[in-house]
Amino acid sequence: MSAIDEKNLVLACLRRLLESEPASVEQASGWYQRAEFIKDVLRSISYEIGVPHVIWHYLDDADIRIRDPRYAEAQVLAVRQSIDEWA
Repeated sequence: MSAIDEKNLVLACLRRLLESEPASVEQASGWYQRAEFIKDVLRSISYEIGVPHVIWHYLDDADIRIRDPRYAEAQVLAVRQSIDEWA
């Protein structure tokens, strides 16, 4: 798989992840498992595709977003914009 194909895979996975934001700590476990898959792919190709920094934070911050709705709203918006620009 080329770096471009992997980037497209990551973009698709990120979009799905955005649609499945956890609403509780119980839901976060499954969400983090999916996020870990994306991080594994990104670690293997990040030097080739220039991953926006906000993406890394998003993949680690579900617990913060659950506790802080304003942070969640701002971060999700920033990630959506970043994905649109990065795609």
